[in-house]
Amino acid sequence: MKKLLVIALKMLVLSAVSCDKQKDDLVTPLTSEEFPQVFKFDDEGDGDLEDEDKFGVVITLADRQDPTGADLGGKVIPLDAEVTISFEVSEFEGFAAISNYIKDVSAFYEVDDCNEADVPVTFNTTTGKGTVTFPRGVEEIEIEFETNDALFDDDILNTADRFISFKMTGITGGQNVTFNGEGEFKYEVLDDEGIHGEWELDASDPIMFARFKSLFGLISEKVNDLEASEVDKIVISVEYDEVKVEIELTETETITECGSTEVVNKVIEIEAGIEELDLQSFDGEIEFADDLEQENGTEKEFIYKGSFEIAGKVLMIKLEGEYDDNNTGEIMLVLEK
Repeated sequence: MKKLLVIALKMLVLSAVSCDKQKDDLVTPLTSEEFPQVFKFDDEGDGDLEDEDKFGVVITLADRQDPTGADLGGKVIPLDAEVTISFEVSEFEGFAAISNYIKDVSAFYEVDDCNEADVPVTFNTTTGKGTVTFPRGVEEIEIEFETNDALFDDDILNTADRFISFKMTGITGGQNVTFNGEGEFKYEVLDDEGIHGEWELDASDPIMFARFKSLFGLISEKVNDLEASEVDKIVISVEYDEVKVEIELTETETITECGSTEVVNKVIEIEAGIEELDLQSFDGEIEFADDLEQENGTEKEFIYKGSFEIAGKVLMIKLEGEYDDNNTGEIMLVLEK
């Protein structure tokens, strides 16, 4: 009996030592507040037409857990102290030197919907390196580059890439902050001799107007109910990553923004993300799509796909719309730049 008691005591001691050893190997997980704040580019890329005289690069903080629990998907939690972010041009193509394209730089953040505040920024057009201040209490800043709008503005279709890319390289100041060193922002120069840009449909042409209604009335009751007399202008814009359809009505409304009041035409808008698009060509394939919210809160996707051909300032585009088990069949629109 005494021998069994000794053995039991030894086992208890070994068990306690083993538990202590296991506890020593444990790593206490960090709480969400202890993870570093991460700076990142708000988007991976953007682009505009070749005669654009500026472009912007937005830097923000990665979403964190909302301490109030109001935003379940997370939200940006501003910093308590300002920091300085270093950035540089990582790559460019289509021009010989950065100074040929970028002329000046500024930076700002939005105080509210009507006001902006400047922040310190530097940029060396020879080395392509710069710094920008990210103030305390701010969710995002924008670096705006002034460009040489005459550098690429020509009347020919360009088949070579033209872009400039940026990356973040360092942070000075602040505590428990870092940056996404793998992320890059790429700005692309789009050719307005191709499909990019604004194209107008003649709403006074009864055939074109009827085709337009058949095509986009599939996803919009407002379009389906339109009369030609109610429409002032119809524009389809092919942008960097989306297609916009804007129907400007003859009916007007008065709006007040930032203390200024003006009378404007009412507009019906349709937007969709580009899924496929042949670039640097006078003809090719196009596809764009998006989701529409239903009355029960669910979403259903619509898709438009087809082909296009450009002859001078005229765009002939054949599209077929699909939505909610309905199909328009192929419809051709003729638009002018």
